[in-house]
Amino acid sequence: MKTSFYTAVLIAAASVGSAYATPQQAVGQVRENAAQVLGILKKANGSNDAAIRKEAENYAMPYFDFQRMTAQAVGRPWTQATAAQKQALTREFQALLIRTYSGTMLKFKNSAVDVKGNPVVNKGGKEIIVRAEISQGGSKPVNMDFTVHQSGGKYRVYNVAVEGASLVTVYRNQFGEIIKNKGFDGLIQDLKSKNGGK
Repeated sequence: MKTSFYTAVLIAAASVGSAYATPQQAVGQVRENAAQVLGILKKANGSNDAAIRKEAENYAMPYFDFQRMTAQAVGRPWTQATAAQKQALTREFQALLIRTYSGTMLKFKNSAVDVKGNPVVNKGGKEIIVRAEISQGGSKPVNMDFTVHQSGGKYRVYNVAVEGASLVTVYRNQFGEIIKNKGFDGLIQDLKSKNGGK
């Protein structure tokens, strides 16, 4: 009886410990991700820039939840889209984000990333906001917030805010207007056109 009691106490303590460790695990992963990406970018020498950008993208992509990011960017209308429309929207939005931001990747290869150890925990631990400062060449640091959730054994980013400006909120305003005027298929076509598709 006594053994069972102590076992139960130890299990409970371990569970509590794990619950409180989770936000720090998210911080640790974001730190590791930032270090790995910067390490890849530092290998760029001018002649291999395209290959280095691709290597950085391939490393980073599994740590982003593009479907959830797309759902957040679309907002309430997302629930009205068909499964095929959701899949197409996610594919085109992912391509748009990569096309838009990969070109600027190499500008940050000499940056210093300071990932803060005090994450914000929301929704009972289901949402964690990891904060970081990006600085380069003595310039004023840029504040970035990475909103992550646990999925597939890792923490995956589904929103990024730069100086308080949320990426998904910026796109939500654009997407809402297009959906209102052209519907989901119109939004998919617009994104496809921007991505160089037909």
